[in-house]
Amino acid sequence: MELDVGTRAILKMALLPPGSLLILLLLGWLFARRFIGRFLILLGILGFYALSTPVGVNWLATQLETVPAPTPAQIQAGKADAILVLMAGVRRFNPELDGADALSSLSLERIDHGLALYRRTGLPLILSGGSVKGDTTPLADLGAQWLQERAGVTVMAVDNTSRDTAENARNSAELLRARGLRRVLLVTHAFHMPRALLQVRAAGIDAVPAPFGFMHTPPASAGPDELADWLPQAGNLGRSYLVLHEMAGLAWYGLTHQ
Repeated sequence: MELDVGTRAILKMALLPPGSLLILLLLGWLFARRFIGRFLILLGILGFYALSTPVGVNWLATQLETVPAPTPAQIQAGKADAILVLMAGVRRFNPELDGADALSSLSLERIDHGLALYRRTGLPLILSGGSVKGDTTPLADLGAQWLQERAGVTVMAVDNTSRDTAENARNSAELLRARGLRRVLLVTHAFHMPRALLQVRAAGIDAVPAPFGFMHTPPASAGPDELADWLPQAGNLGRSYLVLHEMAGLAWYGLTHQ
């Protein structure tokens, strides 16, 4: 079952922070004279605190980022035919570009990692990502332009119609089959890789995962917690949202692909 863009936006607001926490606090305020109201307010406050601390983000990311980064030897042994980069987002109305669209920071990070793998392996690059609402330049086109202008690299192909990860998988599978390509190095952030890997493999793509940008600290390298790790920081709310968004996506995938 697929949901339209408007329905998805409403569900995300209601189920994910900060919207879900604001709803908790509002309900708590409405019933503040009762125990349940005070309990909901407490839950909302604790939720905001936990999701805004490095410790909270690290714990959440540890549960999600379960696909390890490949070693150079594993990349070589993977014998991939191409590098498939899943794009992430766009920045709109950029005055320094005369109002043109530009890649978001997440998209730039994925392009950068794909470019690093291209330099290391010599494999051709394929970019996947369209315009979610149809009102921006397709992500894959922006990525191909960036690679050409900034790195002098021409991509093999672009899928510029996909609006989400499921469409990334289906459309990229068709694109790969048309070119006789079998196996790809799959590039996306570590928090996105579990769901991306499920969906590209379900679409028939033989993918070697190449995640990067891990949010969690591996146990072997984790040092003692510092006081700052327990203090709220605004940026961590955004990181928590990304992780919880992917957890919700995995749950939805499980419900709709049984």
